[in-house]
This record gives sequence, C-alpha cells and structure tokens, in this order.
Amino acid sequence: MAQKAREITAESLAKRLPVDNARDEFGQLATVFNDTLSRLQDAFERLRRFTADASHELRTPLTAMRSVGEVALQNTLDAVTYRDVIGSMLEEVDRLTRLVESLLILTRADSGKVQLAPENLDLVGLAGNVIDQLRVLADEKQQDLALRAPIRVHATADAALIRLALMNLIHNAIKYTPNGGTITIEVNATDGRAIIEVRDTGPGIPAAHRDHIFARFYRVDPSRSREEGGVGLGLAIARWAIEANGGHIELVSERTDGSSFRVILPVPDGSSAAGGGRQLPYEPRRKRQEFASP
Repeated sequence: MAQKAREITAESLAKRLPVDNARDEFGQLATVFNDTLSRLQDAFERLRRFTADASHELRTPLTAMRSVGEVALQNTLDAVTYRDVIGSMLEEVDRLTRLVESLLILTRADSGKVQLAPENLDLVGLAGNVIDQLRVLADEKQQDLALRAPIRVHATADAALIRLALMNLIHNAIKYTPNGGTITIEVNATDGRAIIEVRDTGPGIPAAHRDHIFARFYRVDPSRSREEGGVGLGLAIARWAIEANGGHIELVSERTDGSSFRVILPVPDGSSAAGGGRQLPYEPRRKRQEFASP
C-alpha cells in the first residue's frame, strides 16, 4: 500500500489504492485515502479550468490593445483618429480592471476566509439604493427600472455582500435588456423567508444554458457579452455572495422573452422578515457612480 501511495503524484491523481477488504482497518484507510484523492483531483481540475479560462479572458483585451496600437503606429493619423484609438484602448483597460477585480473577489471566496458582518438588514432600502446607483445606465437605454415592495422586508445578512449580489443582478438585467425594456425588482417575504426577484424583458436564457448560467466565465452569447464589456463572472459572484449568507439564488424564468432571478435569504427563528431592523433611506444619485460590473 505504501508503494502504491508513493506512485501517486500531481500528474497521476486518477490512480487509486486497491481495496481488498473494505471492512478491515487497511481497507478503511485505503477508502479514506481514495476519497481524499478524489477531492484533491476535483480541486486540481477546477484550478486548471479556472486558470485556463482566466488566461483566455486576460489575453483577449491585451490582444485587442496590441492590435489597435500596432495599427496606429503603422499609419499617420489625424488627432481625432488618435483620440478614438486611445479611447478604444482605455475601454480594454477598463475591462481588464473589472476582470482583475472580479478574480480577486472569487479568490477571497475560494479562500473561505471572508469575514461576514451580519445585521438585521432592510432589503427594500438596500435595493432602492442599488437601483438609484444604476439608474443612469437604465436611463441611457430608455429603460423602466422599477422597485416593487408591498411591505418592508428584513433579513439577517452582510450588507456589503448582498449589495454586491444585487449590483451584479440588476446591472446584468440592464445590460441585456434592449432599449425601452423594463427591469423590475420585487422585494417580498413569505414563509419566514425574505425574497428578492429581479425580472427583465430581455431575450431570456435558452433552456440549454440554464444549468450552466452560474458557472464562472460562462456566457450564453460570448460575442455579445464581450461587446457589452462583461467578463462572465457576475452571476458566479452573485451566487457566492448570497450563499455565503446562507441564502439561495435561482433562475426561475421559463420564458424566452425575459429572465427572472430569485434570491432567497433566511430569517432567523423567532424573527419576522417584515418590520424592524435598520432602515436604509433612499438616496437618489444624480452623478454616475463607479462600481464593479463583472
């Protein structure tokens, strides 16, 4: 058994120790060792895929900047064209910045060392503030961005992470909903659970993609996502932020003319989702705010 264990390296994690008798001590030890190898193999495979995907995503904007720069150097251009070239390169720099910020968030998530600061959070006020922050983007596309909240709803959660999740969900809805469309954020409570639903009138998500929509770097339409400046990490970050707070996020829309994402957050025993808690006032913003948009 010791010799077989020595033969297993990082390049041969698919190997397993033989289990002659699963009931004796050696068999039980080999079974535990094999289970550990399986988890390690899965972790290595996830890391390999993540590294390959991240490398590809980093290479795309770098290649674009290099191509634009080389063309500009090979030709004599007027001042207006040079400004366009610089503007195009800055757009790619912004995309790289968003990608790196998103990767840092996911690195923190994978480390399992994120310190939560749960509080009795006013979800209606929080959703309203996020909407105010993103409204300028909806206005640019003549979209109707609405909040529906029949009651005041609270949950015990980390405000920064829930804000991050809502920012990604609502920004995605704005990004993929056509001009003149509608994005509705509904906050409610039922059966001791706080619920936030983000619905849009965009193109929807085809059935073939729904099982993969929360995977890192996954895009329903890769070319369109890159044109919109996305890096394919927004929904993965949103899911992590919600699940870190003991909640759940799901795609509930079965339609082809829009998407609907539902966030469910638990309410502690003996508490009510409605009423109480810290009230977050609405703060309409007239200036465009800086925010991460994976």
